[in-house]
Amino acid sequence: MSKYSMNMTDAYRQVLEEQELDYSSSPDELNEIRILRGASALVFAQKSKTAGDKVVQSANRGKSILARFKADMTTDDRVELIQEAMDEMFNALIENRKQMGNLVGVALSSALISERSSKELQKIIMKTQKGRR
Repeated sequence: MSKYSMNMTDAYRQVLEEQELDYSSSPDELNEIRILRGASALVFAQKSKTAGDKVVQSANRGKSILARFKADMTTDDRVELIQEAMDEMFNALIENRKQMGNLVGVALSSALISERSSKELQKIIMKTQKGRR
């Protein structure tokens, strides 16, 4: 067990003891699930950042391609230049879509962490209320 997991377990036990709650559920199970969901949120966040960086790179490449536009260019040269710029624009759009998908992953992971935490707190509260009756 890692030192972080051990610290989380100790903190969980301390909260339960301070609140005089029953410690019948396994904190290790809860920690593993939360850590995995938290890690998945971090992975999605990193992928989102990488995709966002690629959006900026593609957009900047497209702008620099268009900056090469000259008044004395032939129509064929202009069409070729616009085609190159459009390729970069579409690459930026694709990366932007990937970024949005990864942000959805972050939001979903966060919602699942929150939902699980909320359910576990409700179980603990229910156990405490049953024990006091």
